[in-house]
Amino acid sequence: MPRRHRHRSFLPLVLVALAAAGCAKGPNKNDLYMEGMQIEGDAERGPCKLHYAEGQDAAALSGDQVATCLLRTKEALAKYDEAAAAGLDDVDFQKVRARAKERVERLEAMVAQVRKMERGME
Repeated sequence: MPRRHRHRSFLPLVLVALAAAGCAKGPNKNDLYMEGMQIEGDAERGPCKLHYAEGQDAAALSGDQVATCLLRTKEALAKYDEAAAAGLDDVDFQKVRARAKERVERLEAMVAQVRKMERGME
């Protein structure tokens, strides 16, 4: 009979441990990094992708397209910042994060320039 009693007291401990594991605090630093990479990749295939019209030497850009690209790049950078705050400091990660920061700065300047050109054409 004592054996059965020990068995029943062990079950609640297992259930508590499983519940605690299921209530994790959210994505870990590597998950955040991968989320940022996914957002950035989607942006590069979507709003950040240049579309060349047939017969033209340059891609046509709209302020809306560049602004959307900027927004998605900022979202990726926010994920990278969360990963860094969670302790990710890998050399490759730092390069990706720095590249995203530089891209945000360039896109902010580009949005301003394209908007200015759009206003001048109206």
